[in-house]
Amino acid sequence: MRRLAADYTGFFHWLHERWGDIVYFEMPNGRHCAVFDADLAEEVLTREPLRFQKDSPEFAFEVIQSPGLARTPFGEDHGRLTDLMVTAFTSERIAAFRRIAVSEASSFADRLAAGSTVDFRAEIERFTWDALTTTILGTGRELGPGPGLAMMRAAKLGFVVFAAPGYRLIRKLPLPHDLKARRTIRPLDEAVYDAIRDARDADSRGTSVLAHLVQATERGESDWSFSSDSEIRDEAYVVFVGAWDPAVHAMAYAPYYLSRNPETRARLEEEVDRVAGDRPLRAEDLERLPYAEAVYKELLRLQPPAPLLVPRRAVRDTSLGGYFIPKGTLVEVVPHVMHRRADYWRDGEAFRPERWLEGHACPRGGYMPFGAEPRDCKGIPLAMAVSVSGLAGLARKWRLEPESDELPADGLEVGLLSGPIRTRVVPRTPGGR
Repeated sequence: MRRLAADYTGFFHWLHERWGDIVYFEMPNGRHCAVFDADLAEEVLTREPLRFQKDSPEFAFEVIQSPGLARTPFGEDHGRLTDLMVTAFTSERIAAFRRIAVSEASSFADRLAAGSTVDFRAEIERFTWDALTTTILGTGRELGPGPGLAMMRAAKLGFVVFAAPGYRLIRKLPLPHDLKARRTIRPLDEAVYDAIRDARDADSRGTSVLAHLVQATERGESDWSFSSDSEIRDEAYVVFVGAWDPAVHAMAYAPYYLSRNPETRARLEEEVDRVAGDRPLRAEDLERLPYAEAVYKELLRLQPPAPLLVPRRAVRDTSLGGYFIPKGTLVEVVPHVMHRRADYWRDGEAFRPERWLEGHACPRGGYMPFGAEPRDCKGIPLAMAVSVSGLAGLARKWRLEPESDELPADGLEVGLLSGPIRTRVVPRTPGGR
């Protein structure tokens, strides 16, 4: 527990380096099995979903209360919910998402001032929040990122509590972070319920994700029906978390990696200049920015938003990789290790976006920042549109120089950064663009 608390990702790298691809260990909350091998990970996540079921912690106050797609057991309901979410990302809706992302990215870049020092983490949180709330809820809902951050922290702190001694007792208590989240998230709840009512209007032509959740059954796009508005709210929150977390987490590291790899930064700037010239970015430009997309994928590889995936629990005595796995064992797939393995990646510790343009960048299953089917995140198109737009919008005007030489650190709240990222805003030319 001391080693885990002191260096969360380092703990799992130590397990892999000392004992190999599959490691059994015990914690106060029970048996654990860490998996660092792509084939074993595929068996746990994809080939044998009935042997290893997703295991999420419970709280006194759960931000996302209904099971939804994320926690529905495999079967007919899971399949129908999956179809509902997949049909939310038609080409028409993705085009609308991209227009929103590009517009917000331009506003984001314009807010920065030459010569200023900003908390880049806070700036990224605001930009991605604005873009995603508009795509998920629709236009005209001005909120600020506070409620979303409270929701994210409450959900992720639950996994810290989950590993603590006496978890079953602790989860029954009104924990302070849960109570604070309950208060802070209220304006977001109100905005979601307003958007649900708007989507039910007979004249509604909204292209938001939430409008799809409300209207899909009526339009014949899905045979799934939600039993209450709170279930619709929860499903929208799942999409939001699934898109916001990887967008914020990966982009927060962009100044660190780009400032230390000037050739990469120059190539990104050249691509954006060639595609957009002196005009503002357009939604259709995103398909012509393969290097910006490669930069984002490389950020996700080295700094995955989920250093390890939500645990799967063995539902019966079974085996994995030739080893006996007792019923009830929590099996944890660890992307933070798999994304850097020397036998999987050439120069695995190096920041090299070019690998994504050279064909087979990684072995099957060796890269999973969004999880793996059938439990992979369905909000990938949103995260990709927002992140590529943000990187390109910044590259047109600024070079961002972090004040610290240290890599931004994850906090105790898994996947969240532990503090501000002080960054100088430097124009690419004396007057900027």
